[in-house]
This record gives sequence, structure tokens and C-alpha cells, in this order.
Amino acid sequence: MSKIHQIKFVKSNKVITTEEGKSIVISSDNQGLKLPRNCMQGMCTTCIAKIIEGRIRYIEEPDPDTLTKEDIDNNMALLCIATPLSDLVIEESED
Repeated sequence: MSKIHQIKFVKSNKVITTEEGKSIVISSDNQGLKLPRNCMQGMCTTCIAKIIEGRIRYIEEPDPDTLTKEDIDNNMALLCIATPLSDLVIEESED
């Protein structure tokens, strides 16, 4: 049985729950929170957001050129291909 994690989005002040292994973007859409997105493959960075607290893993690895070293150092993640490994606090990007 997969673990369920709580995700708080700082800017919208919304909280959703997501099953470990499921895309954060898809889970948020299913719960009425529309996050910016486009390709859903971790290539365009439309869904990029800052992980303030918690841990994620990628369902599939993003293209090596998608995130810069600065993005990675600043805990930026591609939410379309990310799944939580713990409860999360995320500062979402603006539309």
C-alpha cells in the first residue's frame, strides 16, 4: 500500500494529499488546484516550483539540461514528474 503525503502550497494557501508514486501536478488537478504546466514530461519548466520542506523523487528523470545547477541548489523541482517521499511545503510558481 502506498503512503499518502500532505502537500501545502504556500502562495495559494491550499493543502492537498498525494499518494507516493503519483505526479504532484496530476494530484493537485484532481483536487481542484490548477498548477502551471505544459509538457508533463519534465522538459519545459512550466511546472517548476521550490520545495521548502520535505523530499521528492522523480517518477522519470528530467532531461539533464532542464534544471540548472542553480535550480537544483535552490531546491527547485519539476512538479509534473515529481512525487512526494514525505509531507511537503511548496512555493509554487506564478501562472
